[in-house]
Amino acid sequence: MLAARYHAYMWVVAGTTLGMMLANAPVVWLGERMTCLVPLRTVHLVSAAIFAALGVVALGLGASA
Repeated sequence: MLAARYHAYMWVVAGTTLGMMLANAPVVWLGERMTCLVPLRTVHLVSAAIFAALGVVALGLGASA
C-alpha cells in the first residue's frame, strides 16, 4: 500500500498541484495579453518554430552524448 508507507502523500499531491497552478497562471495570463497585441496565427507560428528548434537542439545534444 502506497499510502501506508508514505504518510505525506496528500501533502505531496497538494504541493505539486499548487506549484503547477502557480507556474501556469502567469503563463496563461501573459498568453491572453499577448493575443490581444499579436494575431493568434503569429503566436502559433512562433511557438511552433520554438518547439521545432528545441527538438532539433535536443536531438543534437542526444547524438553527441
